[in-house]
Amino acid sequence: MNAIIRVKHYLFVDGSYVGEAYCPAFMGRRVSEWEATAQRKNDAAKAKAAASASAEVRVQIQEEIDATKKQRKQAMRKQEYGRQLDRQREDIHPPHVLETLATFQPLAPTSLRLPEAKPDPDGEYPVQILPIRPFKTENDA
Repeated sequence: MNAIIRVKHYLFVDGSYVGEAYCPAFMGRRVSEWEATAQRKNDAAKAKAAASASAEVRVQIQEEIDATKKQRKQAMRKQEYGRQLDRQREDIHPPHVLETLATFQPLAPTSLRLPEAKPDPDGEYPVQILPIRPFKTENDA
C-alpha cells in the first residue's frame, strides 16, 4: 500500500498549541506505512545506542573527576600534615639539632639558568660513518 504519508508533530510554545510540523524527511515522498515504521524503529535504535554510548562516557568522566578530587584531597591532607610538622619542629627538636638540620638542607639556587654550553673538542669521540643504502622505488624492481 503506497501512499503519501505526512508524518506530523504538534508544536507547543510555552504550553499553548501553535500548529503542526511535518517531517521534512518524508515531505513529498511516497512512503509506505511499513517503511515509515521501519525507519522510526531504526531511528529509535540509533538514538538508544547513542544515549548508551554517551552515558558510558559520562560515567567515565565522572569517575575521572572523582579520582582527581580524591588525589587533590590526599595532596592537601599531606601538605597540611607537613605544615603542622613544620610548626611543631621547634617544639620537637632542640636548637642545636635544628642548626644541624639546616646545614643538611641544600642551598637555594641563586638563579634557575643553566650554565653556558661548551662544545666538545673535535676528535675526542670516535665517529663511525654508516653506509647509506640507495632508496628503491616501485619501478626499480
